[in-house]
Amino acid sequence: MPIKDIEHVLKQIRAIMGNDSIALQTSLFGATHRHIKLFEKYNVSIGVSVDGPPELNLLRGPRDPAENSKYQSHLIDMISAIKKPDGHFGGIVVLTKLNATGNNLDKLINWAKTVGFQGRFNPMFVPKWNPLCSEFCLTPNELKTAWLRLADACLLNPRLMWQPMREFVDNLVGISSFSPCVVGRCDYITTSCKTIMGNGEVSRCDRCFQDGYLVRGKTRNYVRSQMLKITECAGCGYFEVCGGGCPGEAENGDFRHKTYFCDAYFALYEYLETRLKGLMPNIILTTEIPDYFDTCELTGRRNNPFAKMNNGTWRRPNVTAPPTQPRPQCTCKDTPTEHGDHYDSNNTPVQKTRPHGDHYDEKFNDYNTGGGL
Repeated sequence: MPIKDIEHVLKQIRAIMGNDSIALQTSLFGATHRHIKLFEKYNVSIGVSVDGPPELNLLRGPRDPAENSKYQSHLIDMISAIKKPDGHFGGIVVLTKLNATGNNLDKLINWAKTVGFQGRFNPMFVPKWNPLCSEFCLTPNELKTAWLRLADACLLNPRLMWQPMREFVDNLVGISSFSPCVVGRCDYITTSCKTIMGNGEVSRCDRCFQDGYLVRGKTRNYVRSQMLKITECAGCGYFEVCGGGCPGEAENGDFRHKTYFCDAYFALYEYLETRLKGLMPNIILTTEIPDYFDTCELTGRRNNPFAKMNNGTWRRPNVTAPPTQPRPQCTCKDTPTEHGDHYDSNNTPVQKTRPHGDHYDEKFNDYNTGGGL
């Protein structure tokens, strides 16, 4: 698009949005320093779609090796131009077999820390109509390994705002609405995200275009998550902060099922919950509040994670809490090898204990002044 046309669009958007933030997500393919100056003029926040250093970013850009090499060099120059004064830049990394397995995962993590990357690490989405992409798609166990390694690096540096690691921590303590959209009980017909079509009509999330149905529903419903709660996700200790995941990435491309990456979501939540409880045994997490989504998320009430922390109780387990109950594992149907530590060598589900705690909301309206629910 010519520069003057881009400026016309930005001018119209700014007139409508006022001082509200405008964000642009781009691979910077074809971008010039004129574009960067234009985005600065209209206060546009730029997020870069880049999957690591040049050797790990080969799935982006021209297919011709020579042209792709030019693009990778140009991309490095453009990223330098948009970096903030603190040396960071925002973006999205798509995790694939190319950049998130074996030694390449180490390269990706080192690159992200070195270049000041601040953003998301999303698994590659493979719509059912494009099976050719599946050769690059991570298995649930591979994504689990990648997310846990990334979480380990992120939590060692308070300056790293890597997602979904930080978002999942927020979801566990309940201080804000669930994020990202994939864990917010997205309705396949209305969807949380919106797409503006070429004719100006508003449609649903383009992840859901794979069925050929583009019209957006008017009223949001929670039928999918309600059914998953009593079927595939029944008894899962993290369902309240997951909701079955994105319907677009559901198993077998059927939105009625839970996410194909269930094992990875479960493992990341488990990892973060263990770290939080290890640091603060009496912290109250959303996973300890029955039906948290209906009780708090839909009503606007918020969990007060620190309600039982006073006089040193943050570092001492609540001895008056009832005996711990088994936390049922997720019900993925992967093979024992694929599923990781959710099964033992005899293919028997492994049960783990549920942490203790009491339950309050952000407004200090105790659900039960005598203790927990």
